[in-house]
Amino acid sequence: MDGVVVAAPNTFKGSMTAAQAARAIARGVRRAWPGAEVREVPMSDGGEGMVETLVAATGGRIETARVTDARGGVIEAPYGRLADGTTVVVELSAAAGLVQLPSERREPLVTTTRGVGELVLSAWREHPFRTLILSLGGSATVEGGAGLLQALGIRLLDASGQELPPGGGALARLAAIDSSGAHPLLSAARIELAVDVMNPLLGPRGAAPVYAPQKGASPEDVRTLERSLERFADVLEAATGRRVRDVPGTGAAGGVPAGLLAIAGVHMVPGFDLVAQAVGLDARLEGAALVITGEGQLDRQSFEGKVIGRLAERCRSRAVPLVAIAGTLTEEGEELLKQAGGIAQSLVPGPMALEAAMREGESLLERATMRSVGCFCMRES
Repeated sequence: MDGVVVAAPNTFKGSMTAAQAARAIARGVRRAWPGAEVREVPMSDGGEGMVETLVAATGGRIETARVTDARGGVIEAPYGRLADGTTVVVELSAAAGLVQLPSERREPLVTTTRGVGELVLSAWREHPFRTLILSLGGSATVEGGAGLLQALGIRLLDASGQELPPGGGALARLAAIDSSGAHPLLSAARIELAVDVMNPLLGPRGAAPVYAPQKGASPEDVRTLERSLERFADVLEAATGRRVRDVPGTGAAGGVPAGLLAIAGVHMVPGFDLVAQAVGLDARLEGAALVITGEGQLDRQSFEGKVIGRLAERCRSRAVPLVAIAGTLTEEGEELLKQAGGIAQSLVPGPMALEAAMREGESLLERATMRSVGCFCMRES
């Protein structure tokens, strides 16, 4: 039996990149179904792995720069320059990522996105670009992109005219915004923010209540950050005339879209759509007999703009079977996938320590793929 199988996974955080996962799936398909044509299409939804995915899809290259990390130290961070030479891709997590900080250093009252702005500037100095794609997943910050703006020449001032220090906590003292020294790239380049959530900046579903606890915030910290972001929104609106507090998506990455939207009029785009267009996903799905995807955990969030949920939509419209392999399967995630027409498969065949599963991720994914493909072939024969 011949057929086309599309391997289109997301990253398995801490275990495999999307490209590594796609290769593991491809190996499993070829072992279980020797006659199949396998198309490897690593995916991303706007989080970690987007630089690698887009660079690989377009034949671009990865460059690096030394920049400030989320706690004010120094880090060597990568960014991507796509093959067209005019598009740069930056992952916020490369310079302000939560995974870079041990738990005791996760303090969203003081963490900053300044290094992200420095990374953008480094790419511009190397060669000015026409388009900047900024991937927002995995941040350690809740400061509305304040540090990023400061790195790009926007001055955030307190009542005495002094520049605010780093962190979301300081925004409670914001009195004025001075854009007179803004870097030219803020107006010269098209800036696209790859977002995978639609939370607003403020309110019960806003950046502070929903995401700050994941970044180390106590209940009191959450209240402080909500007040700070409210102050930030007020001063932004007064300075630019743009209301950003309740715009869907502005709560992503601790509110990074809010500052950029008000100051630079950026474009927020679902991260999955950006990647799907770059990798030619629709064309790669043509004629597919089976699609296999995966990520670390299958849960409700998998269907809120993430790879698995968005792939399920495309597969259902094409009547193509979809298998999603995940390290952790929640009952809700499995049920939502079933409703979407897909089938869930566990990465591990039985009880296994998390550390071992992450260490052996590629071989486990290969074997899980073999089980899935074997079941598919039996049904089709």
